[in-house]
Amino acid sequence: MVDQANKNPLRLPAGIKDFIFAEAEEHRVVERGLTDLLQQRGYREIITPTFEYGEIFEIATKAGMIRNGLDKKVYRFLDRDANLLALRADFTAQIARIAAGRFAEMEQILKIFYTGKVFRAEPHHEGRSREKWQVGFEIFNQASVEADAEAVINILEALDSFGLKNFRVAIGHIGYFHGLIKESGLTGEKRHTLKYLVERKDMAGISRHLEQTGISNEVKKILQRLPDLHGEAVVLEKAKSCTGNEKSLQAVEKLQKLWTFISSHPLAAHVFFDLSEVEGMGYYTGVMLKAFAPGVGSEIGSGGRYDQLTAVFGAEMPAIGFSFDVGLLTQARRILP
Repeated sequence: MVDQANKNPLRLPAGIKDFIFAEAEEHRVVERGLTDLLQQRGYREIITPTFEYGEIFEIATKAGMIRNGLDKKVYRFLDRDANLLALRADFTAQIARIAAGRFAEMEQILKIFYTGKVFRAEPHHEGRSREKWQVGFEIFNQASVEADAEAVINILEALDSFGLKNFRVAIGHIGYFHGLIKESGLTGEKRHTLKYLVERKDMAGISRHLEQTGISNEVKKILQRLPDLHGEAVVLEKAKSCTGNEKSLQAVEKLQKLWTFISSHPLAAHVFFDLSEVEGMGYYTGVMLKAFAPGVGSEIGSGGRYDQLTAVFGAEMPAIGFSFDVGLLTQARRILP
């Protein structure tokens, strides 16, 4: 008998769980479905280590213009030689390291996929899983809108293959927000706070925060409207009319071009645009993608374009990628009618 006065040795840490029998099979069905689809489309598998030197994820999070705190969630530990190591917190950072180290001289398009778990020290009170099972894909050496369209179509067809009926794929572009931020002149903590409020679509909070910044009324008005800039493709024209800064306009034009590539696809009705999409790993440079399913409280997958990430590892390779959350996608399948 276990001594209840002491810590139960059978208990798992918070945010971690076992998958038993049928539940394990459900997750494997999702994993196999995704990997089979990607293999059929010419993607090749890469298996990354579960842990490596700790600076890899710090470098990745510093590669972006806006950090999202991933570095603070990394599990770090010392090995017997006093090296600082870290559990895998993000696949894209590892894939970028591999690409820069092994494929820097490659000129042709490189398409890869991966499967496995990432580990993040999420806060106790938020109830998030600290161990996420992911399947993802990356396209390297292709900076064109065609690659962005391929990524979107991969997502649409993957989710449709599982019988999901009312899933949605959100498309944004970080350039729109960056253009407005540059125009506003906000830096440091003020910029970080605004990003946090925009991520959460907190319109009242955005207004209160901007009142304390002293930026021009014109830019203030646009930033206050950001959470409203979401919907079907017509919202792109609305976003265009809101600002005259070149960086933001270029971002909208890229989204409009992307829409011309995917609008005729049979699943295009599942797409919507969101110019207030600013949440990400911190290294995204262009298109940002999220997938949602009815009955699931958070996105079932996310990704985007990160043309500058491999450069911090020594090689410039434009890229776009996306990762599916196997656990949440399994949950979405369970609640199908």
